[in-house]
Amino acid sequence: MPLHIRHIGIVGKYGAVRVDDTIARLIAALTARGLTYTLDRDTAPPQYQNDPAALPITDWGDVDLCIVVGGDGTFLYAGRALIARQIPLIGIHTGRLGFLADLTLDDLAAQLDRILAGHYQCEQRHTLKVTIDSRDGSAEHLAINDAVIRSSKAQMIELDVYSHDRYLSHYRADGLIIATPTGSTAYALAAGGPIIEPNLPVSLVVPICPHTLTQRPVVIDARSPITITPGAKTGGAQLSIDGQQQHRLHPKDRITIRAGIPLPVLHPADYHFQDRLRAKLNWGVAPEDSQPK
Repeated sequence: MPLHIRHIGIVGKYGAVRVDDTIARLIAALTARGLTYTLDRDTAPPQYQNDPAALPITDWGDVDLCIVVGGDGTFLYAGRALIARQIPLIGIHTGRLGFLADLTLDDLAAQLDRILAGHYQCEQRHTLKVTIDSRDGSAEHLAINDAVIRSSKAQMIELDVYSHDRYLSHYRADGLIIATPTGSTAYALAAGGPIIEPNLPVSLVVPICPHTLTQRPVVIDARSPITITPGAKTGGAQLSIDGQQQHRLHPKDRITIRAGIPLPVLHPADYHFQDRLRAKLNWGVAPEDSQPK
C-alpha cells in the first residue's frame, strides 16, 4: 500500500563529501515532489547547519519517514534515536560494506518514486533492551546490532550468564557479544557466530576468544531474558551498545537483556536478504572469477 508521506527526515554523516552531495540531490528530489523535509542538525553537513529545516532529531514531531545517508553506523544512530516514535527508516548507501542501506545514488529518484507509490517491503527488526543495575545506579539502553562486554584493559574477563531463568555458562573469555539477527553480520560474525535471517525473533550469544574451546555461539529465543553478571575478579570491564555508547561495569553488576521495541525498516520491493549476502560477502564466486583482470 502507498505510504502517506508528506514530511521526510534526513540523517547524514557529518562532513563526508559523498554524503553532502547525496543530501543535496535528495533534497532536490523531495522538493520536486512537493515533499517537505527536516535535517538532523547534529549530523547535517556544514552548509546545512543554518537551514531552518535543521533541527535536533529529538524535535522531529511530524516526520513520516526517515532517510539515512551514510553507512551502517549512521543507520544505527538514527534507529536508536527514532525507535520510540516508530518512524520507519530506509537508507541510501554511501559507506563501505553496508548491510542496512538499500538505495543507491545512481537510481535515487526512481527508487524514491517506487517506494512512495507503495512498492516496498516493511521489516520489523528485533532489538535489545539492555538494563544495567550497578552500584553507580541503573541505566537503560537500546541496541539494534549488539551489546558487547569487554575488558578495557585487554585482559580476560569472567562472566556468569543465565537464560530462561536457568544458569547457562560461566565464560572466561576476551568478551561476550549479545547480538540481534541484524547484528549477526557485524561483530558477532567476525567472532565466529552464525548469520541469522533478520526477521527471526532470536538473540545470539557469542563469546570472544573463549579460553575454553567448547564454549560456542548459542542462539536463544528472544522472549527469554538474558542475565549477565561480571565475576568478582573482573575489573575494568565495559559494556558497548552498537559500538557507539559505552558504560563502565563493576564486579557483580547485573546486566539484563530483553527483547526491545521492533525497529521498522523499509526495503525496495525486490529486496531479498540472500541477495544481500551474496553481494556483500562475495558468495558464489569462484576464486579465479574474482581476480582483477
